[in-house]
Parts: sequence; C-alpha cells; structure tokens
Amino acid sequence: MTRTRLALAALLAALPLMTATVAPAMAEGAACTRPDRPKLPPGKKTTGPDMETAQKKVADYTAKQTAYLKCLDKAKSDAMTEHKALIEEWNGVIDAYKKNPG
Repeated sequence: MTRTRLALAALLAALPLMTATVAPAMAEGAACTRPDRPKLPPGKKTTGPDMETAQKKVADYTAKQTAYLKCLDKAKSDAMTEHKALIEEWNGVIDAYKKNPG
C-alpha cells in the first residue's frame, strides 16, 4: 500500500474512535462560552432610557461575542495543530513499519 492509502485506511479505521472523542473535545471547547443574545426593545414605544440600556446590552454582547469567536479560532487552531502532529507521528510509524514489517 502507498503511504496515502495507509494513512487513509488508518483514518477510516479511526473514525469511530474520533467520533467518540469529539464530545470530550467539544467539552474542552466549552471554555468558549457563547453569550446570550440580548432582547431588544420594540422601538416604537421605547423610551430614551430603555434605548440607552439596550445600547449598553448590545455593546456588552458585541464584546462578549468577539471574545467568543476569538476563543473558537484558538480552539480550532489548537485542534488543527494536534491533528497535524498526529499525522506526522503516524507517517513515522508507517516508515518504521516499512523498514521492519512484522
């Protein structure tokens, strides 16, 4: 088998295990907490103070949403780095096996 086929076969064989580990990985990503969307006033019969309160809630939500998205970006980057390292390690295993098939 070629290296690509071996890597693909290993990936397909590992899918059930990977699926089983998604939940814990997502739980780890739970540190990225999505903020609750604020309820907006209707607008037509809203008072000035209500609009000011709503504006503060929207600004707070925007800041929290920005932090949440940055957290998700980092979690994605970390997962990709981990995956790349695993594939590189797996390719080393393939090379070692080819030198001394058991």
